[in-house]
Amino acid sequence: MKTPFKLVLFSLLCFSFISAFSQSNSLSNSSSNNEIVLDSNKVKIFEKYVQFNHSNDQGGFIQWKNNNPDLYLKEMWYYSESFYIMRDYFPQGEAMNEGMIYVPRFEMERMPSTEVIVKFPGLKDVMVLRPIDKLIYKVN
Repeated sequence: MKTPFKLVLFSLLCFSFISAFSQSNSLSNSSSNNEIVLDSNKVKIFEKYVQFNHSNDQGGFIQWKNNNPDLYLKEMWYYSESFYIMRDYFPQGEAMNEGMIYVPRFEMERMPSTEVIVKFPGLKDVMVLRPIDKLIYKVN
């Protein structure tokens, strides 16, 4: 009689462990959207790109944004945070207006695990692409 009791106890412990592990794993995956923090100033600058991409969706951009808040956060993160501007990289030149950057245009230059500096003729600032392994989301 001891053997079935041990087997039941062992099975129960295994089941509890698997359940606890799968819950913590699913929580960590679902909380990633909650961890996305957007800079409101950058949203003002870059939302035009997300808006353009979804202007032809049924109901337009506002309806798409309301129906897809998680996707909106991810796309806004991509357009505003998947790169950064390094100011005064060169001693001379004009300051960059970061609103001119349509980041998908530079995806072919992004590297798997290292940052890439993108220079623009006549500008003293450069764009630095975050590596692929640091991206939360990437627009197709």
